[in-house]
Amino acid sequence: MQSKYFSYVYTVIRDKDMKTPIKEEILLQLEKPINDLTARIIESEKAIYLKKMGRELNVTPWMEEMIRLSLVIDLMKALQNYILPTDELVDMNWYGGAKGIEISAGIERDGVRYHFLTEAITAGGYNIQRFHYRYIVKSKMPRVNGGLATEYQNKYKTLSKIEKLETEIENYQTRINEYQQRIDELAPMSKEELIVELGNHKMLGWRVKNDYKWENIDKTYYKGTKEEWEAEQRKLVEDGVTEMLNWDVNRPKRYIKDFEKKIVKLQAKIETLK
Repeated sequence: MQSKYFSYVYTVIRDKDMKTPIKEEILLQLEKPINDLTARIIESEKAIYLKKMGRELNVTPWMEEMIRLSLVIDLMKALQNYILPTDELVDMNWYGGAKGIEISAGIERDGVRYHFLTEAITAGGYNIQRFHYRYIVKSKMPRVNGGLATEYQNKYKTLSKIEKLETEIENYQTRINEYQQRIDELAPMSKEELIVELGNHKMLGWRVKNDYKWENIDKTYYKGTKEEWEAEQRKLVEDGVTEMLNWDVNRPKRYIKDFEKKIVKLQAKIETLK
């Protein structure tokens, strides 16, 4: 039984008087298989990421477009060695399968008709951005330098910058959420509840959990009274609560404001790149 991922299409190219650039015409004909391959790569990488990291891979619109563009670039880098931007696409068959998009097409240049075939080879990488295909072109056409991939390579570079900025924003937002969650946890607590929370604090819990008792104090060194010692212990705890609130509330509030400003600046950079 034929896999749902395999399709075979024969395309008759539109009237040549429309003068659609050949690279755009090819991509128009291949829109469906390119989109299908993009979706398959994303689903595959999400499954791998979940298994490896134990959490969902956040696929942003920019990442999805980068994957699609990478497929376009892989194809155009192969075709540009044989096809010029001024060539005309006469007819084309495409076959979308497990190895990528394979093409059989007729090209016309200066009144001469040529034919070429492509074979796709998986050339995966260690992550979603590195995964790609290699295309082998079989044709008697003279080799040229058509520059078909340049436009898409430049778009990819721009999207790569956007993706990095989006990742920075996501990291800042994650930290903001973590800080805010802790602030919200402490906000409604009473004094007694804060003391209990202090006892659970990784850095400051010793202020509550110390095992010192008046009976065990070496009176040779400590000259104060029992009441003075107990007052010191209470102050130790009270100061601990104050320090915990500074550590987990006041400082994070400043960090949140700083991160929010940085996010605004990063978003502005992204807008300039769109």
